[in-house]
Amino acid sequence: MEFKEEQEIENAAAVVNHFGYWPSFHDSEVLSIKFERSLEMGMPTVEMKVYAFEMTDKVIDGYYEMVKFCIIDFLFIDLQTSDIQDFNHQNAVLGLDFVKEGEDLKCEIHAAYGVDGQLTSRKIRVVSVEHIEK
Repeated sequence: MEFKEEQEIENAAAVVNHFGYWPSFHDSEVLSIKFERSLEMGMPTVEMKVYAFEMTDKVIDGYYEMVKFCIIDFLFIDLQTSDIQDFNHQNAVLGLDFVKEGEDLKCEIHAAYGVDGQLTSRKIRVVSVEHIEK
């Protein structure tokens, strides 16, 4: 069965509304990863903020034009496992893959430079998509 982010990730529609589709997150950058055992929620959570954009096929001054800049705030609820390495001053990713494993949802972070790893939780929620004007 094919994984559909819009069906499995809470509020995924906010990302789809911004881009017009669910992106691969190629060349995006992980800005922060915050682990917390919330007293309010009573379970471990992880907040991950990702700087994302769309790269067009239009070339300007030798560079592909980039549009639709935003910061996406993901919340991983009821964290089951985590494996995060190499977080540094620039955490560019080749992509983020979201998959379902039994009852859990997994986000695989594929490093281009910097952070690499995976987060597995019972739920993933898009908390917000903040448009950035450039």
